[in-house]
Amino acid sequence: MFYLIIKIYYLAGMVTIVDVRLHACAYSFHTLPFKTSFTPPPFFLFRLQVVGSCKALVNGRMTRIQPGDLLIYQPGEPYHLVVEEMDGRIESGDYYLLCEGSWIQQWWESRPRLLHQRIHLDAGMLSLWQQLSMEQHRIVQDSPELIRHLLCALCLSLDRLSVEAVSVEDAPKRSNEMVMRMRRYINEYALSPLRVEDVADHAGLSVSRAVHLFKELSGYTIIQYTQEIRLSNALERIRYTDFSLENIANACGFATYSYFHKVFKARYGISPKEIRKRPLENKPEGDYVITSGDLKFTGLSADALRFHYPHGDPPQPGNS
Repeated sequence: MFYLIIKIYYLAGMVTIVDVRLHACAYSFHTLPFKTSFTPPPFFLFRLQVVGSCKALVNGRMTRIQPGDLLIYQPGEPYHLVVEEMDGRIESGDYYLLCEGSWIQQWWESRPRLLHQRIHLDAGMLSLWQQLSMEQHRIVQDSPELIRHLLCALCLSLDRLSVEAVSVEDAPKRSNEMVMRMRRYINEYALSPLRVEDVADHAGLSVSRAVHLFKELSGYTIIQYTQEIRLSNALERIRYTDFSLENIANACGFATYSYFHKVFKARYGISPKEIRKRPLENKPEGDYVITSGDLKFTGLSADALRFHYPHGDPPQPGNS
């Protein structure tokens, strides 16, 4: 856990104490049944679904959670999660973080907020989450200000995405509504065989109109947008699971491994095999990883470990 108490000096000579405490930040991926039921956590819990589906407790009801669904639980709010077979398969991947502090509390109270909302899986926001996780896992914590800024930037990015989603849904122009509908459809089905015709049909548009509209308002072609989601998911699976590269390519919607290898290297400047060979940066001592599709916890504070395992020690490598 990082106790980041930063003094910011304004020109007027006033001093403001910014208190941010980050307990955990990681990517979790399941391909086996999983269930957890926590006592109300004493800190904020952020969870963003990026792959597959699960069920979580939302306002007293177990609700299906799909890619693009953001959950933010306040301190003391009960949290229940179930990963089970849905649509013929078990698959769920998410980013999560546990945090507290006066800055986070003020951010939460700065506007009306929902426990459950749907946002665009923006590549920049996902990169922030990845970077925050990597910085937290460093053995030598020599950049507390960087962690503080990344966490604040992530929160503010989530605000921006929420505002954009609301503004698009409320916009009088039908074109904005159609692009939002196409984005949501792609977010949900990007890892399955997906055709441009399917996206256009979902929005009730011709292929030519859908292609033009999506590019004009999003800056991406439909193919580029879909490929970005697929590559981001593939990158996480290469880093955090022991599945074969061919299996990952297929699971992320690529018809052949050779094509996956080509676009992956063009996007990241390094091959999937080279990424797999690289150890996670500055992996902390005592970290453990449960592979083959089970859960991965890294960089947890002592308080976070007690939250995850209130009745005993965490499992060791190789145990489920």
